[in-house]
Amino acid sequence: MNRSQEIIQIFSQFYLPHDITKHILCIERELLYKKTLYQWIKITEIFHNTQKQKFFYKDIKNTFLNEIHEINGNMIYLKKYKCKLYKIRQENKISMLYINSLRF
Repeated sequence: MNRSQEIIQIFSQFYLPHDITKHILCIERELLYKKTLYQWIKITEIFHNTQKQKFFYKDIKNTFLNEIHEINGNMIYLKKYKCKLYKIRQENKISMLYINSLRF
């Protein structure tokens, strides 16, 4: 037996007219539809976010592993490496500003 048929039987025991039970079922159907749409939207957002993270991780996984291998647990080398990355980032910003200032 269907859920809607069960609800119709329960409401008929309370002597509710058929029109009212159908209206109640229609409202329930609309609410369930909206709820499932919201759930599907959330599921697709979660899926796309995890896919982006997975692709990002797979692309630069080897780079991260090489950096970890280079540092080799040495805190002094880690500080030097951090300074090196900071300088590269600053140079990139300066280059970006220069390129953006050029007029073609």
